[in-house]
Amino acid sequence: MNNIIALWTHPRSISTAFERVMMERGDLNVLHEPFSYLYYVHEGDASIDQQYVDPDHPTDYSGIRNHIFKASDQGPVFFKDMCAHCYDRVVEDTVFLDRVTHTFLIRDPAKAIASYYAMNKDVALEEIGLKQLCGLFKKVQAMGLDTVVLDADDLEDEPDGTVQAYCDAIDIPFIPEAMTWESRHQKEWDIWKDWHRDAARTTGIEKNVETFEVTVDNNKHLRSFYDHQAPYYEVLYDQRLEPVFSD
Repeated sequence: MNNIIALWTHPRSISTAFERVMMERGDLNVLHEPFSYLYYVHEGDASIDQQYVDPDHPTDYSGIRNHIFKASDQGPVFFKDMCAHCYDRVVEDTVFLDRVTHTFLIRDPAKAIASYYAMNKDVALEEIGLKQLCGLFKKVQAMGLDTVVLDADDLEDEPDGTVQAYCDAIDIPFIPEAMTWESRHQKEWDIWKDWHRDAARTTGIEKNVETFEVTVDNNKHLRSFYDHQAPYYEVLYDQRLEPVFSD
């Protein structure tokens, strides 16, 4: 069986830039947020609507699950997704969990929450996603499966060293040429085109210098989100993989 690598994450974690590295490798079939169709289309309980819906993409859990499995019949698969999109279903699906290589990407919730709010002022607490991410991490560990956790600050500060450490941890080759690219929108990103504009403009993983008018420091509502989500981030941060530093 071919490998299925999952990058479980939460919104506004610079995961799309990391996904672009995986696209540039050329040896992985990259699936972009397949479970988004479950959360935004099939269930339809989110605070906003998905921007583009591919009529040929499955929308129910079993259909998406099979879509990922079928993709792996053709070769190794990498998919990144928000754990909050499918948490209740996937955490109970031990067959699926046992089939997948589980990796996680986290970002300081103060940054992620401010970034999310700037895009969607109706964002709900459960959409921040770190609680579900931590829950899945604990489930996978309880099953005795290996886990890899990356932090967005490490990825921004030491992109080559962090990606190399990631590749070493999951036993795939590090490809330095995949760390840079021509700036352009990827068709896989159509479902959230406006949300991926920054990623489309990049030519590599760059230090994020964005600033926000509304933050967890000046808004009580966002501070309550932060206070709720920060403990889950800290659990995962304690498990993070440190970058590889060249001599």
